[in-house]
Amino acid sequence: MKFNSRNLAYNDTEIYWKEYQRFFPEELRINENNLPTEEWWDWNDCSIHLDRMSVSGSKIKVILIHGAGGNGRLLAPYARMLQLNGYDVVSPDLPPYGLSYSYTESLSSMDYRDWINIIKDFMEQEYKRDGKQIVLLGASIGGMLAYHAASMSKHVKGLIVTTFVDTSNQNVRDQIAPNKLISRLGKFAMDSLPFALDSFRIPVSKVSRMKLITNNFELTRLIMNDPRAAGTKIPLRFLRTFLNMKTIIEPESFNVCPILLIHPEVDPMTPFNLSESFFNRLTCKKRCVILEGAGHFPIEQPGIEQMKTAVLDFLIEIENNVVSKKD
Repeated sequence: MKFNSRNLAYNDTEIYWKEYQRFFPEELRINENNLPTEEWWDWNDCSIHLDRMSVSGSKIKVILIHGAGGNGRLLAPYARMLQLNGYDVVSPDLPPYGLSYSYTESLSSMDYRDWINIIKDFMEQEYKRDGKQIVLLGASIGGMLAYHAASMSKHVKGLIVTTFVDTSNQNVRDQIAPNKLISRLGKFAMDSLPFALDSFRIPVSKVSRMKLITNNFELTRLIMNDPRAAGTKIPLRFLRTFLNMKTIIEPESFNVCPILLIHPEVDPMTPFNLSESFFNRLTCKKRCVILEGAGHFPIEQPGIEQMKTAVLDFLIEIENNVVSKKD
């Protein structure tokens, strides 16, 4: 019997996301009065869950892209920040995270390029839906995912990322893994024996430094125990293809859109120097803002207020460019 989870909903049946809210500034918390609208979108053999926070008259749509150990609802307070300031926001769950699921029995064949194609195709259907120009905002490894997807689309007018995790770089692979034994010997085994290992699923916490996802012990514990977030198991095929992913457009040649890097200052999971090396290679219009006092998943002040200022300034500039071109 094929599994169908469309009877599940964050607003009605899930509880973990509610526990996250107390860690955010009060004005950004999600409650019964400002819940996202939940939708489903079919992609190949998957049903993708969407959190949508709309604003009438918004000229720009921001697509929030979560990373490993996250989901769309985890990013809802950031979506609320954007909605309060006049922007449409939509946040997909990338399978096997969140409520998204496959119509088949397993997601063991999930490939990292599937994630890229999901975002690429989703942008296409969103543009057909209402013609709004798109800005991608990627958190954690969602930053590099956003970069890859932007490289394949003509609809992206701006790119915002919290990190650039370029896994073609051995130093980056060493940093994001729990230790070098896993980052090097583990990768060698996966590359050598894909036919035997690809279908195995493993907790994401076993192959990453998930304990560093936030600088707040209690919030980290919640995320790691959340079966829709870091409590999820991922197929080794996905991990193998993620670690072997090369840039579709080298940063020296990327001219798709302007880029804003909003990197947390106190980020032991993906320190700034890892993103800095990739950022420095970019020749497009770019800006970097360091979020003071903020961890990998930024909830701390003054970093979160600096994030708001930097992102809104960036979006206003993008919006002005969109309007001027139409005129």
